[in-house]
Order: sequence, then structure tokens, then C-alpha cells
Amino acid sequence: MSGQLTLGVDIGTTNVKACVLDTSTATIVASAAAEHPLHHPRPGWAEQHPDEYWDAVKACIRSCVSQLPNAEGIAAVSISGLVGVTLAVDDFGQPLRPAMIWMDSRSHAECDEIRERVGEKRVNAVNGNRVASWFIEPKLLWIRNHEPDTFRRIHKILSPTGYCNLRLTGEYTINPGDAGLFYPYEHRVGKWDHSLTADLGLDPAIYPTIMASEHVIGAVTAESAAETGLPKGTAVVAGGTDISAAALGAGVTEAGQAYYSMGTGSNLGIIIPREQEIPEYRILKWPHVIDGLTLFDAPMAFTGASLKWFRDKFADPEVVMAERMGRNVFDLVTEQAGRIAAGADGLLYLPYLGNSLAPRWDMSASGVFFGVQPFTTRAHFIRALIEGVAFDLYSNVRIAAEAGAEFDELILNGGPTKSALWNQITADITGRRLVLTDVDEAAPLGDAIIAATGAGLYRDMREPVKDLAPTKHVIEPDQDRHAMYGEFFEAWNQIYLDLEGSMSRHRQLVSRYSRPGPTEMVGAGGNN
Repeated sequence: MSGQLTLGVDIGTTNVKACVLDTSTATIVASAAAEHPLHHPRPGWAEQHPDEYWDAVKACIRSCVSQLPNAEGIAAVSISGLVGVTLAVDDFGQPLRPAMIWMDSRSHAECDEIRERVGEKRVNAVNGNRVASWFIEPKLLWIRNHEPDTFRRIHKILSPTGYCNLRLTGEYTINPGDAGLFYPYEHRVGKWDHSLTADLGLDPAIYPTIMASEHVIGAVTAESAAETGLPKGTAVVAGGTDISAAALGAGVTEAGQAYYSMGTGSNLGIIIPREQEIPEYRILKWPHVIDGLTLFDAPMAFTGASLKWFRDKFADPEVVMAERMGRNVFDLVTEQAGRIAAGADGLLYLPYLGNSLAPRWDMSASGVFFGVQPFTTRAHFIRALIEGVAFDLYSNVRIAAEAGAEFDELILNGGPTKSALWNQITADITGRRLVLTDVDEAAPLGDAIIAATGAGLYRDMREPVKDLAPTKHVIEPDQDRHAMYGEFFEAWNQIYLDLEGSMSRHRQLVSRYSRPGPTEMVGAGGNN
């Protein structure tokens, strides 16, 4: 392998982003972004077409290659992607149906089936995680129960990263981070436990080969070279999850560090040693891209998506103004929240636009604004929306700390973290110092580091991080506001508990009587 350049590509929930790293100068020399849609064909369903992942990945790679004087300088490419995606392909590598993503909550009955067949404790022991529709097997069993013809034709179950790596190399593989979302993955050992696969009534043959994140899985084929502009034979490195790649790119590489990654959804992740036992299953566990480390990770579903929903439904004036002024529409929306005092004058928002992930794992949860008064304005709703997202984060911060995960600060990355107001609200509500690194897009940078390690340009992934991810800004929490927010947090949490049963009954009524049209989301807030 020749050349000093590496290409990193990250597949987010509604965007793909890429960059080219020059390892000889520790600089980014090319970058690109492309959107891809998220489809909600029915309430509780969330699907994406695998070829739309590939189309966006191809567009980003071609754009990056076009910015270089010579594509032959690219030594390797690595891709990361969103997790919790059930993507079935046939024996020709063709997708059998739209991929069911992490946000999809249709598999309630299949979760109960898994609890009855193998028991939640067995899943806890093998995989380190809980039974919830966020994972692969509940959605896979839904296909078996509702689309048996499709199920019979499954050759492999891949992740978005694995599918695009297949398109690049022709190889069926999965990295350890993506594998961690499959229940038969033994999180302490790093391999499949196919006795659990058999007990779930599934065929071990549909599970792809696990390859370490920095492992070269193959080379760019002639066909994919023609599609992407990459030279034939370019090394393809296994990669990782979007969250672990972002953690690496933001400089989160040691046990005791923590990050908050914000995009369409968001993740709180605390790095723990693989051998550390934390018997807390409201927060998930899966492998970091660095071997020996585990991400104790709390996914939250509707972060940038909440603001995107507000923009799409209620922010037509800001959309027009942004076009005329050449401004970002999300900046115009969030600036209004700065005119409202902390606490939004009592308006509270539960950010559950269809379901709730960590820590509640309530697939019947729905979004709620509580405390509307005659003086409540649009700006109050925007402020409450941002605060509600931060309250959701705080609930996981508290649980993680109580479970024994040690961390003093959160390293930030993702689109909403470009907002100083949003960052200050997050710091004040959580009571934690926030560290913003001088990294534009952490996930594709992390991918480029993984590619460089696989190509032998770095000894290990930690080597270049200090140079590539220096601290840019530190946000300290205001302790007086934190105390005030703590009181509102208790009320916010109790509102959910009071409404939990009503949400379940409401979900049943919606399923029975409501037929909203399908919706599509693209580029939620310009975030991951």
C-alpha cells in the first residue's frame, strides 16, 4: 500500500459525511457530505433503503476524490455507520427489503417472544444488553413472523457499514461494534455464541464474519472503483460504529473519558475497560473501535430530530429568512430560545416523538409539551425543546454515575454542539463540564484514523489523536441554574411516570384508529 492519505466515511441516520486525512501533515485535505432519506411508512416504523446509503457514500467518495490532485495517494478507506439496523441481503448481496433502523419500534411481540424463548438474563449474560426492539434480532424475528418469504431468502444480515463494505469489496463482514448489537455476540469474548442463535430459532449462517476494526477486509473492486473514483485495489478497513468512530475522532480513547454525540439522535458514552462489570441494562454496552475498551452507551432517539420536526412543521418564516439572509435555519430557530429564561417559564418537553430509548425503553412513549400558559410563546417551545433533550441526557448521566461509571466531563461532537446556547443549557442541566474539541466532523475523522492504522501509517489509533483533536473550548456549568434545573428535572421525570400508562393506551388507539400518511426525514439539522 502506497500513499499517505486515508479516506473516512460515516453513515449517519440522515447524512453521510466523509473526509480525507493527510497523515504526513495531520490535516484534512478534502471533505464532503450528502443526505439520504429516513422513511416512516407507518406509525412506529422507521426504514431506509440500503442502496440510498450506498448512493450517498458514493457521492461523498467521488466528491473527496475530485478534490485531490491524485487519488492514487489514498492508501485505505474505512466506513462507520449507524447501529441497530437489520439489513437483510440475498445470496447475490441484493437487499431483500428496506432496512429497519434503530428507531423502528414495531417488534414489541418479538421482544416478548425472545423473553419467553431464552430469557432476558441469558441475553444480559451473553451480550451485556437488554431485550428491546432497538436491537437486531427482534426486528429479524418480525420479518420471520410477518414476511416469511423474505425471511427464507436471507443470506446474510449486515449493518449499513457492512453493506457498503460489501459493495466496495464483495466481502460479507461485520466489525465488532456493529456485531455488539446482535444478541449472539459475546461482548467479553468478541465472537458469536451460536448456541444462543440456535435457541432463538435462527441460522448461524446468516451472521457475517467478525473483523477487528483496524483489519483490512479486502480491496476496492474494479466495479466499485468505477462507481466511486477510488483506485482499484485500495485497501478497505473494517471500521466501526458511527458512535465509536466519533468518539475516536473527538479524542475519547481512554477509560474514564466520556462523550456526548449529537445528531438526529444522540449518545452519551462512557469508556470503561472491557473487563469491568456494570450490571445496569438501561444503558447499553458495545465495543469501542479500540480493542479492550467498551462503550457504556445511552442512545436517545430525538435530539436533532426534535428541532428538525419543529423546523418542518412550524418554522416556515425562519426557512424564508434563512434563504434570504444566507443563514442556517437552525441558528435562526435556536437564537429565539436565548430570549427566554432558563426553565422556559415552566414549559417542559418530553422528547419522545414515537418512542423512547435509554433509559426508559418505552416503545409507546410519545412527545409531550406540559405547562402551557397564556404567556407561552413560540420561543418558549423552542427553549423547552432544547431543555427537554438535555433532561433526557441528564437522566442517563445520573444512572451511569450511580452504576459506577466514572467520568468528570463530556467531550462534545455533532451538529447541535455548534450552538453555544444549546451547549450551555446542556452543561447547566447535567452539571458537567463540557469540552468542545477543534474537530469539524469527528466520525469521518475517526474513520480516517482507523483506515490509517489498518494501512500501517499509524502504530495504533491513539497515536495521532492529540494532534488531530485539540481542545477548542470548555463550557462550565452554572451551579445556580443547575440547582434550579434539578427541581424541574424531578417534575419532568414525574410527568413521564404519571403518563406512562396513558401513553400505552394512546398508542393502542393510534394503531387502531389513526392512519397518518407516511413521512420522510432528510438531513436532520445537518447532523449525523
